[in-house]
Amino acid sequence: MDLFGPARPDIRAQAQAGEGFAASNFTIDWAAEQAICPAGCRSISWTPAIDNHDNDVIKLKFATTDCSICGNQAQCTQSNPPRRTLTIRPRDQYEALQAARARQTTEEFKTEYGTRSGIEGTLSQGIRAFEMRRSRYIGLSKTHLQNVLTATSMNVVRAGMWWAETPRAKTRQSAFVRLCKAAA
Repeated sequence: MDLFGPARPDIRAQAQAGEGFAASNFTIDWAAEQAICPAGCRSISWTPAIDNHDNDVIKLKFATTDCSICGNQAQCTQSNPPRRTLTIRPRDQYEALQAARARQTTEEFKTEYGTRSGIEGTLSQGIRAFEMRRSRYIGLSKTHLQNVLTATSMNVVRAGMWWAETPRAKTRQSAFVRLCKAAA
C-alpha cells in the first residue's frame, strides 16, 4: 500500500525560515538513542512521550553547556538559556516521513499528484454542486443508480461549459494563503 500525498512539512522556525538547523539536519543514532547536532554534540536525554494529539514521540534534549558555547547557537535555538530540543517520531514513522518529504520534491511525484488534484477537484464539484455526500435512497441498487446519474450530470454540465467556452475558474485560495502572498 502506498499512501500518496504531500507529507506534513517541518513547522519549526528553523525549517520554515530555511536558515539554521532544522530537525532533518541532525543525525539520529537509533542504537545509542542519541541525536548528533551538525556541530558534533550529542544529546543527553532521550525520552519517549505522547504529544498533544496522542501520538508517540521521542523528546531529545541537548546540554545547555554544549549549546551555550556553540558558535552555531543563533542558527540552532532561540531559547534562553540556550538549549536545543528535538521532538521526533519513533524510528519507523521518522524514516517514512523523511522518505516522503524527499519523494515529494521529485518531478515524478509532482506529475502524479497533478492527476490526483484533478480527481480531488471532481470530487469537490460533486459534493458541492451535486450533493454527492449523502444518498437519497436506501438500498445498494438505488444508491448505485443515484451515483451513475450524478456522474452523468457532472459530465453534461462540464460538456456544456466546454461548448460554451466558459473559462475554468482559478483554484480558490484561503484567506490565510492570500495574506501570506500579500505580505511576501
